[in-house]
Order: sequence, then C-alpha cells, then structure tokens
Amino acid sequence: MSVESFDTSLMPLATDNGTFPTELPPGHSPLKSPTYLKAITISMYSIIIILAVGGNSIVCYIVFRARRMRTVMNFFIVSLALSDILMAIFCIPFTFLANLVFNYWPFGKILCPVVTYLQVVSVFLSSFTLVAISLDRYIAIIYPLRRKLTKKQAFIVIASIWVVSFLIPIPTAVTSRSQKYVNTSTAPAFCEEILWETEGAKLTYNGVLFFLQYINPLVILIVTYGRISYVMWAIKTPGEAMSSRDQRMSESKRKIIKMMITVVVIYAICWLPLNIINFIGAIDIRIYNIRGMNYIWMGSHWLAMSNCMYNPFIYCWMNAKFRNGFLRVFSCFTCGVIDCQDRLELERLRRQDTMLTSMNGNSGSSRRFNSSKRSSSNSKRSYCDYTAIKEKGIQ
Repeated sequence: MSVESFDTSLMPLATDNGTFPTELPPGHSPLKSPTYLKAITISMYSIIIILAVGGNSIVCYIVFRARRMRTVMNFFIVSLALSDILMAIFCIPFTFLANLVFNYWPFGKILCPVVTYLQVVSVFLSSFTLVAISLDRYIAIIYPLRRKLTKKQAFIVIASIWVVSFLIPIPTAVTSRSQKYVNTSTAPAFCEEILWETEGAKLTYNGVLFFLQYINPLVILIVTYGRISYVMWAIKTPGEAMSSRDQRMSESKRKIIKMMITVVVIYAICWLPLNIINFIGAIDIRIYNIRGMNYIWMGSHWLAMSNCMYNPFIYCWMNAKFRNGFLRVFSCFTCGVIDCQDRLELERLRRQDTMLTSMNGNSGSSRRFNSSKRSSSNSKRSYCDYTAIKEKGIQ
C-alpha cells in the first residue's frame, strides 16, 4: 500500500538510456524539475502536513473533550486519526524532501531505518483500523441481537492493531540502511533495503506487505460494506411499521455507514495509482525508464499522502456532532483561547436549564438559569456573543 513497502526514501528511477550515474545506486536518478514546479509541489505537500496534523488533532480533542463522543466507533476514529498524524509526520516530509529537494538521503544513518519502519507502520495502522471499523459495523447491523463491542473490548482491539502494526514491518527496519555508493566524503547517501540475502526474498516480503496493506483490507471492506448497504437500503420487511424512535436510529446508522463508506472509497482511490506503479516496478524496474514517470510517481505519491488530510473534512461534512465540535474549537480560536472554558461552561448551563425547564415547567429555578435561558434563545448567536452577554452579568 505504501511506497515505502517497495522503496524507502528515494524514487527508484532509471535514467533514460538505462545507465546510472556513478554516485547513484542502481535504479535511482535525480528528479529534476523547474524551480517554480518545486515550489508548487513543496507547497502542496506542506498543505497536507498542516491539514492532516491540525485536523486529526482536533478530531482527537473533540472525542476526548466531550463525554458523549466517547463511543466505541469514535475510539476507532481516534486510532485512525493518530495513524494519519503519524503518516503526516514520518511519511510526507522525509520522502518528498529526499526526492524533490535533495535527491538523496540527508537525514543520517539512524533515521533511515527508523523513518522507513514508521512509514510502513502508519499504513498498516490505517488499513487495519478501517477493517476493524467495518467489522464492528457489520456485526452491529447484520447481527443486531449479538452483544455490542464494549469500550474495554474496543481498547483491546485497538491495542492489538497497534501491536501487530508495529511487529509486521520489523524486517523493513532490520534491512534498511543509509549507504553511499562511492567511497568519498561528498558522495550522497541513499536509504534502502539493502540487507536482504536475495532479491527474491525482498520481492516476496514486499508482495506480502502489498497484500496485507492493501489487497486484503480492500477485499474485506468491499464485502462488509457491500453486505451492510444491501441490508440497510435494499431489504425492507413487508408490513413492518417503525416507530419514530426506530426511524431516527435507523437514519443515524445510515449516516454513519455513508460516512465510513466515503472514507473507504477516498482511501482506496488515493492509494490505488501508487500501489500499481510500485507493484509493477518491484517486478520490473524498467517501468521507471518511461518518459515522464518521475512526475507520474510524484503525483501518485502526493495523492496517496493526501489521504491523511481528508478524513476530518469528511467527519465535519457528514456528522453533525463532529461538525459542532469543529465549530466549538474554531470559535475558541476566534474569540480567544482564554475565554473558551467560559463559553463551554455557559453552554453547560444552557443545557442544564433546558433540562430543568422540561422537568419543572416554565418557572425558572433561579436567576442564573433564567439568564442563561434568555441568552440561549437566539441559537444563531456565536460563542463570542454568549461570552459578551455573560460578561455583562449573566451570572
């Protein structure tokens, strides 16, 4: 699934005439681009890093900040967000800097196996977490009478995913080294998997990674969500009447499934081109002799890496709770971080007042709650407006 499954830091490009410069390892050639194109590419990768780290960090904050958001489903979403953050930190900067800016590995001997290893780990985390979410939804919808996954069990599943994801790529860390192909102080170093005994062993291992990271998860996701979609949208029990509560629950489940199917589709589309290129290139390196393949590879790599920034936008677009959470966070930055806790406390008072009103009728129990009720009557006001009202004497 990952470019790092087949090559660690530099794009495996042969030169146009099939020969290689004396200071480059076989299969590598510099990615030469106009300055303006490099600037555009660097900007595009930088956008991915900023949005992926920022957006997924907010997702984690939203889930752990609000008790109502601490559900089994959202814990899996947090695990997925953490894997995307890991990818944004360890996959994107090192790979595009080595390929686009330096054209060699400038980060030293220690970081070579560490970065390469974490790159593969992050991809396993994403694919395995998506599979876990699909299986959880599959059991909940196809077998509704079975016991649902508890939070404790969810944590065990998530911990298992992380352990397995860190164990499988150990051979990548063991075989990756930073190496110079010319014994001079000025010769560039390249980070590669060079300690395999045979090329056949390396090819077999990369094939196993490709199957475990992309093919197998994709098949499971297609089967589970295909079956879920058929049950939820295609099958209707004749004469079955649903209460309004059941209808709301059914609609809520449909929205969640739509959201996760969107996540999976975007995931599959983003990774497909790069996986095809890397899989063919692992079998026959001559594919990199094709004119313009360096730009095709870089575009495919950018598309694959961009996957880690889309999920927060999908959650915000298709889930009202996450959307409200993002609005709260952005309102804190807009109005000032210092007053953020005051606004959250005011919102708590408004909810409490609503509950008291429903239990005790329209008579307010105290001036404090009556005031918060008056302030909450205008739902279109921003949190900044509520803060201003509170400062004028809400409490």
